[in-house]
Amino acid sequence: MMNARNGCLLALIALLSACAREERAEPVLDARDVAAKIAPPITAPDESADPAQPPSYEVSIAAAAAVHNKALERCARQPEAVRTQCEQEANAAFAEAESSLETLRGNQQ
Repeated sequence: MMNARNGCLLALIALLSACAREERAEPVLDARDVAAKIAPPITAPDESADPAQPPSYEVSIAAAAAVHNKALERCARQPEAVRTQCEQEANAAFAEAESSLETLRGNQQ
């Protein structure tokens, strides 16, 4: 009984190993097949705008707003006695920058 069981077990192992060998067989790939599976190289996009031209209104006003926000953050760290004056100066500088950028705004009719 042990020999029959061992014989069946050996036959089963031989059958499974034969199946496993068949699954591992991979086709030989040609260099063109490998190149087709590799993603194409990443190329840098061309500039969408001329770097010599001034930035658009949207970019300029966003930059001015960022400077204004940084100035207000600095003012918040100032002593109470000078904080109000600092905020007024920051607001005035932003208003001046905003008015100077109006010429960049599109659809001026």
